[in-house]
Amino acid sequence: MLKCTPHEIIKAVPDVQSVILPHNWFDDLVESQSVFTSLYEWMIKNGFVPPENEKKLHNRTYVGKKLFKKLLSAEKKRLRKKLKIKGDELDRAVSWSDLNSGPKTKIGGCNISGDVILVIPESSRQALGEFASKIYRKQNDTLINKIRINAAGATFYQWLLPQIERPDRVGDIARDAVNDDQFLRESIYYEEIKSYLISVGACTAAIESMKESWLEYIQKYPERVQPYAWCSECGGKLDVEMALLAWSMESQELYVLDAECLHKFLKLDKLLFRPMLGITEDDLKKLVEKDEVSELDAEDIIEQLKLWGILPIIPEEYDMNGIVGRKYTRRSISNSKRYDVLRRDKFQCVLCGASGREAYLLTGYNF
Repeated sequence: MLKCTPHEIIKAVPDVQSVILPHNWFDDLVESQSVFTSLYEWMIKNGFVPPENEKKLHNRTYVGKKLFKKLLSAEKKRLRKKLKIKGDELDRAVSWSDLNSGPKTKIGGCNISGDVILVIPESSRQALGEFASKIYRKQNDTLINKIRINAAGATFYQWLLPQIERPDRVGDIARDAVNDDQFLRESIYYEEIKSYLISVGACTAAIESMKESWLEYIQKYPERVQPYAWCSECGGKLDVEMALLAWSMESQELYVLDAECLHKFLKLDKLLFRPMLGITEDDLKKLVEKDEVSELDAEDIIEQLKLWGILPIIPEEYDMNGIVGRKYTRRSISNSKRYDVLRRDKFQCVLCGASGREAYLLTGYNF
């Protein structure tokens, strides 16, 4: 069950009076009245409760779960001694005592943590109701997410299993994964699965199929993705907080680097850089507008960051069936992009190495 802290309640609900019991408070309890009644009388006597809140104090008093257990234990001890009862009869007596005069321990179905006492005045009831609704929605959303995760499987591979009958690329990679005993069935990282496919000689079409499947998967279940980055130089896995986005002032290329690899790069090239944490798609587009990076590199890195879970996937990037839509359907290449590709590949064919005036070089989006 979810918990809420006294600090959260005090922050959301105005005019809350907080009270802390002294350590020796339980030593002075009397047998003639309930522990809860003794609590309210002590609070009033010591001026912890304004006069306007004294009426029906037990309906306005909220205590942390830890303190409530102590109060309940003390009341059980008092009733056992006074009434000479035990077992189920004692449990029923304690329950009735709590029902009649015990303080509240939950808000919106959420247990209050700690051992603090909170008195919430009548004037703050509306704010309390709004806070309780917020807590309830949070608890309900958590439950729904848990059901969703269990329904389709927590890992990418488990999500793929029901997709094997699909007559598209997602179905293709699903069937390949099921038939591959070495497939990374527990992995939750795109880059790890992609590296595995490359290591076993998967064709470009298979890797593209995996990418489209992954994009659909994380669009449907973004809560399953743990954002991480991978260094462009050493290939190491990085916490987003430790990753740096760097770009060359000369070649306009973009890199994802750790601090050590950035230091090596700075010895060879003039780089600008910024932390990866907090970066947005608009930040990268502004670099293109300033002519600091190429549009081609910016598009590639944006897609990469989405695959890694660092940038969000927006629903409009998918069609109604959840399959990758126009955002990931490659368009014809402009002359400027064609030049960027040719320059990156040193104006030679990546397959045969042909170059010069006699070579007729074609560019496409599968590079």
